[in-house]
Amino acid sequence: MAGDVFGIVGTTQGAFKVERVVAEGGFGVVYRAYHEAFRAPVALKCLKVPAAMPEELRAQFLDKFREEAELLFRLSAAIPAVVRPLHHDVISTAAGVFVPFIALEWLDGDTLASHIAARAAMRQPPLAPGEAIRLLAPVARALEAAHRFPGPGGPTCVVHRDLKPANIFLAQIHGAEVVKILDFGIARARDAAAITAGQTATTSGGLSMAFTPAYGAPEQWAPKRFGKTGPWTDVWGLAVTVVEALAGREIIAGDHVAMMGTVLDEKRRPTPRSEGVFVPDVVEGVFRRALAVDPRERFRDVGVFWDELEQALGLPRSAPPIALPGRSQAPPAARGPAAAPRAARALDVPAPAPRASRPPPAEMATQEIDLPERRGPLPPYSLPTEPVVPLALDWSAPAPALGARSPYAPSRMPPPMVARAPTPPSPRDLMAMFALPVRLAGAGVLITIVDLGAASLLFDGERLGIGPFRLLYVAVGLVVLGIAIAVFRLFSWDR
Repeated sequence: MAGDVFGIVGTTQGAFKVERVVAEGGFGVVYRAYHEAFRAPVALKCLKVPAAMPEELRAQFLDKFREEAELLFRLSAAIPAVVRPLHHDVISTAAGVFVPFIALEWLDGDTLASHIAARAAMRQPPLAPGEAIRLLAPVARALEAAHRFPGPGGPTCVVHRDLKPANIFLAQIHGAEVVKILDFGIARARDAAAITAGQTATTSGGLSMAFTPAYGAPEQWAPKRFGKTGPWTDVWGLAVTVVEALAGREIIAGDHVAMMGTVLDEKRRPTPRSEGVFVPDVVEGVFRRALAVDPRERFRDVGVFWDELEQALGLPRSAPPIALPGRSQAPPAARGPAAAPRAARALDVPAPAPRASRPPPAEMATQEIDLPERRGPLPPYSLPTEPVVPLALDWSAPAPALGARSPYAPSRMPPPMVARAPTPPSPRDLMAMFALPVRLAGAGVLITIVDLGAASLLFDGERLGIGPFRLLYVAVGLVVLGIAIAVFRLFSWDR
């Protein structure tokens, strides 16, 4: 349960009257406060700074903290899907504790994680592929814009590094549903504080973690092997988030060792089909590439990943919130199932190579990150070292309880439904759909044959069973179950 670790509930800090604790995470506490000048509620995110930080180093820490807050302000001003900051400062408590904080807009609603859990609790089916892609399109396009964000000194690559359902909020704003991304901010300041104090943010089993383990990309688990984080790290986080929305549950779980093993296992990727979600071959291929272990085999940026996913589902291309250098701004009508020929792919065939239609602009040569194509085994530290601004709120609080009003709450506002003719399943899709039903029905037929043979040869016509329960009942049940699954999959085909 979240607690008032700083002892500021009921106090007034500058213009903020602190009302209650909303949530607590490993790196900070979120409070609901009332802004007396604006006469409106706000969210205060207070950072847990090591008490051992010397006075002479606090100025350096505050400089980094200020830079992150300023960058978040510019980011949210240009990209509506990023939560908006209102103020940043430092609280000095009665006990002399040094508490940097940032005030953010207050949004009512639930996280995507809470939404997924609520559907499961009410026994509702998970989101369909088309529904999930339309819902998360603003998130994908906001990340694409952040990765090519214009700054005072030129374009800057701002990477989130901790994308997950708990950092995507669905909120009501003036009667409209809006999607917001949380926790773009103060990563460098937090890391600087941890290094200064001679400690890491989170340590478990000897592993230093500045990320959420269930959503950490391979390069976050093994940086010496896979190199630095970058836009490809957000591709991983967004892909895992989409798969969880489709599966209706967390897909990478267990202790830290088990989660790392799942992430780094090249033979089994956490794609939709591996998590029991039936999708066409082309969609599965896109996810296989987005969740590749080697970052050089992954999509290089979120925009290309989302373009491929929308095209695979026959959806019109969504547009980023700002004009991006080298980004084609073709209208949605130019996209669709017939926008480019696409051959059917098997499960083990990777997604197509990156498109040449999005070349990096010349002025971004020092900022754009270019990963070479893989040639042979991956050497350690082989990824490029161009500067990237890492913004990941690793101390983010957990999702609030269902029904609770959260400090932020992006809302669902999926684009209008697009009418399109259904595409019939391919022979490979039919084989995948009916594999389990055929096995169940076959097992029922086999049991029936065994039962009849044993009854006629060994038991003088007496059927096998225990008391009133007969083996034939099991056979009939399996056949009926197989038929039901086949009918359900056929009529729930979503292409």
